[in-house]
Amino acid sequence: MEHTMELTVEHSGRFCQSCGMPMPEEELLGTEREGVKTEEYCKYCYEDGEFKQPDITLQSMIDLCTGYLVEQGMNEADARGMLAQSLPLLKRWKQEGVSK
Repeated sequence: MEHTMELTVEHSGRFCQSCGMPMPEEELLGTEREGVKTEEYCKYCYEDGEFKQPDITLQSMIDLCTGYLVEQGMNEADARGMLAQSLPLLKRWKQEGVSK
């Protein structure tokens, strides 16, 4: 497990704390109100200091991201399972007290 974590950090080091997308390039970073890049959220989730979908639920985010992973060739059940395990651990969902 430790070895996998090291590879992940070496690979990109940044993951969106809303959708879990890797953000290896700076152009994928979201922005704060002042236009400053944030390393916490991607540009698809966060812009100008606000979430683009402020009312999205954890389950809806899992559904949305599953579609993207399937488009990239991942099996739907595997994608859904991975997201259901990983997204609740991210900052956006932890802060809201979502545990399911």
